Amino acid sequence: MSAETLIANLTKQYQLHGNLLKNALKKTEVLKKGDVDSLQEIMREEQKLASAITMMENERQTAAKVFLKKNGESQITITDCIAAATPEAAETLQALQEQLVSVIDKLQEQNELNKQLIYQSLQFVNMNLDLIQPEIESATYGKPDVNKQQTKPGKSFFDSKV
Repeated sequence: MSAETLIANLTKQYQLHGNLLKNALKKTEVLKKGDVDSLQEIMREEQKLASAITMMENERQTAAKVFLKKNGESQITITDCIAAATPEAAETLQALQEQLVSVIDKLQEQNELNKQLIYQSLQFVNMNLDLIQPEIESATYGKPDVNKQQTKPGKSFFDSKV
């Protein structure tokens, strides 16, 4: 098997990761607007893309094992394939590897931003809920507040004049 199968697979993976990055950018805008319906649609699309990426990665592993004529359960990296490929194929594989790393880095940065936006949204919702809902007093027994007790002058139950 030639490196062409790996090149085609990595090209598809790059496209899928690019689509996932586009979705992450859309998600940022949707989070800023607070559009829950659009957010759900984007998340469904992300699930489809993530499944496709997983499937493509499994195919890449299989193609890499065949290309390197290796049997076993160990993970084969793109770098392993680059070392075994012809100079032309190695150059193409190297470029695809760099493109994939670049798009994945951008995707991670965008996902971190989205994570922060979601966290801030949750904080805002919780703050509003706290403002709307009154605090409920505890229904359990506890140590009485000293300031609230009023001392009454009165008789003592203990007679010290005995």
